Amino acid sequence: MSTMRSHPATLAVPAASHVPAGSEPIRLRDVLAAVIEQVMVWHERVRQRRQLQSLSDHMLHDIGLGRADVAAETSKPFWRP
Repeated sequence: MSTMRSHPATLAVPAASHVPAGSEPIRLRDVLAAVIEQVMVWHERVRQRRQLQSLSDHMLHDIGLGRADVAAETSKPFWRP
């Protein structure tokens, strides 16, 4: 019968790599949190660009933008700020 031990999830760092003395290993939960945060940023960027696209010419004029500005912004891929 095998027993399961509870250990914090960490990513293994190869022994040959240069890791500064005293540094902690990269934790899987930290990596996952960073990935989730990035996906949320991308999602918000897409939402804002769609909303910008839906503004009327009058509203765009009020905020100092034209249709060309909107087209330039909304043509960017979601990962590009």
